[in-house]
Amino acid sequence: MIRSSSVDVLRGFALLGIGIVNLPLTALPIAATLGSPDGAIDMIAKGIVGLLFEGKFFVLFSFLFGWGFGVQLASSARAGVPAAQQYRARLIALALFGVAHAVLVFHYDILLAYAVLGAGLWALRETAPRRLVQIAMAMVPLAALAFSVLAFLDASAEDMARGSIDLSGLGYQGSFQDAVMQRLADWPIALAVVVLFNGPLAFGAFCLGLAAQKTGFFEPAAPVQGALATRVPMLLVVALPTNALYAAATLDLLPAGWSTTLGYAALALGAPTLAAVYVVVVLRMAPRLGFLAPAGSMPLTGYVAQGLLAGVLFHGWGLGLFGTLGNAALLGVAFLIWGAVTLAATLWRRKWERGPLDAALRAVVRRLSRFGSRM
Repeated sequence: MIRSSSVDVLRGFALLGIGIVNLPLTALPIAATLGSPDGAIDMIAKGIVGLLFEGKFFVLFSFLFGWGFGVQLASSARAGVPAAQQYRARLIALALFGVAHAVLVFHYDILLAYAVLGAGLWALRETAPRRLVQIAMAMVPLAALAFSVLAFLDASAEDMARGSIDLSGLGYQGSFQDAVMQRLADWPIALAVVVLFNGPLAFGAFCLGLAAQKTGFFEPAAPVQGALATRVPMLLVVALPTNALYAAATLDLLPAGWSTTLGYAALALGAPTLAAVYVVVVLRMAPRLGFLAPAGSMPLTGYVAQGLLAGVLFHGWGLGLFGTLGNAALLGVAFLIWGAVTLAATLWRRKWERGPLDAALRAVVRRLSRFGSRM
């Protein structure tokens, strides 16, 4: 598969947003990530994350996953090789990596969800771009419903903490084994959050990515890319108030009940519209953002590396900073982690073509594919 530098730049940019959103989930107890933090600076920082980052960057990654799926199908067709066996092996490998990632690094892992949702994408491989866009749009009300359920769960967090559910994350302050056991204990909650928060919009973005590949979205001077650019003002008219409403809901600035629920549901529109604006802006600036491409060319390695560095900093087997920093400090730390991963990827690409985990995933896919061919 021929790499697209603009796609790698977009992935490298997406790694920043994903790291910013994920870091508090590693550095703070679950209970501390809910509601409004203490202090004006931390409130502003959390508001910025809700306004500009939460929900937008996994949509970008999901969009690129769908695009990559289309590229693989086209490549298999040109080579005259059946794509089903290799794609099935890729989903199985992604699920295995996802489980390992959830247990050993980050319990809010999205790789397992990608593997499950990716199976549904296979059924749409021959679907026309217009129909794929319609399916993606149908995911928006489903996502709004899912976010509404999350609003209810967040409102119930205090009751859960007083009950039998431990939201303190004490295991993360101990040894690596203690952290693994804590992740296993937290995984059911994390898995439910991933299904609700990521599931519908991720699948919708898969569909949009596949449609983008079918229409040549990333080709130079692509008409569909230009058409999206002309819609940026309209997208901002939708994105800014809906994301502001969501940020206000996460800060408990809206009245409890339906107002807060609607604030959460607003992200179903806010996330994909602002993500679309980011796509346009980053692609326009891609020639000046080439430093992002090395990290974007190894997305699995970058994704996991950010979680590992966060563990080193915040868990007991590392520096033990768990629960000690507020949202503003975590925002700065997330930028530093992203910068370190971006620099490391640049140095790595001077000698190797693929990141270590991306190469490992590729090797597992090959083995699973060979094993499937013998069955």
